[in-house]
Amino acid sequence: MAFPNTDQNPEGLLASLRALALDDTFSLVELTKMPDAATREKVRALLEAAHLSCAFAATPVLLRERLNPSATDTATRRHALDILKTCLDEAITLNARAFVLMSGPFGGDEAGELNAFVQTLNDLCAYAADHAQDEPIWILVEQFDRDVDKKALIGPSPLARELTERVRANHRHFGLLIDLSHLPLLNETPEDCLSELLGDFVCHVHVGNCVLDATDPLYGDQHPPFGYPKGENDVPQVRVFLDALHYSGYFDRPNPFGLPSLSFEVKPLPDQDPLIVLANAKRVLWQAWRTKSTSTGIPPY
Repeated sequence: MAFPNTDQNPEGLLASLRALALDDTFSLVELTKMPDAATREKVRALLEAAHLSCAFAATPVLLRERLNPSATDTATRRHALDILKTCLDEAITLNARAFVLMSGPFGGDEAGELNAFVQTLNDLCAYAADHAQDEPIWILVEQFDRDVDKKALIGPSPLARELTERVRANHRHFGLLIDLSHLPLLNETPEDCLSELLGDFVCHVHVGNCVLDATDPLYGDQHPPFGYPKGENDVPQVRVFLDALHYSGYFDRPNPFGLPSLSFEVKPLPDQDPLIVLANAKRVLWQAWRTKSTSTGIPPY
């Protein structure tokens, strides 16, 4: 997201990854499917040299190829599952600790689509366990909006909870990814989402921004930088998110990366430098961290 259009550009991918590797603020990067095995090997070597953890984002593949892992049509669902397994193989090769995906679009049959998605996730979790070299890679589902942009099955937090309860009954290496930028699109608050509904199920989080003004060109799930004039999230909202994470026990909970993890998901505008936009995001996080509730017991940065 921070370096658009580099996932299928080996030179651009390696250059952007090198820039992150040189910044010791970052201990985790999220990558997606790469154009060839040679690029993947170079990326793996760079990650190892930099001591960077890695998560694999399958969502861009699902969106680009219009795949539906929650389709009630068996052939459509199995096709998506087959592509996801190839992505999972790539993630395992990279030593990724988490594999992130989204549901398909909501088609009107919530119960049937939920059943189909549970089956897909059970298959993926079993595949991850069967192909693990040590501990199995975690499979994480990210919530998206239901009515605004992606219009996904998962979706509202109550349904995300039901999904997780059903998959975790068989696979402990499964959880949820919550994105601050998606909560306004779902008309949910961090307190409701994290403390009352999802609690122990959240294994990773994204911090970003969104726009709810339908007249704005970045309306929806476009992840503009913090400070965008019609953006919904900035320092105050990130501060509330950090407090909600704390009170839900997130910072004390084991997760795929060993330490509590938080990723920026921000996208530069066409005329902006990605590294400046990332510096913007870091400033927002540090300011929110320093001014979070003093009752959390978390020391200031």
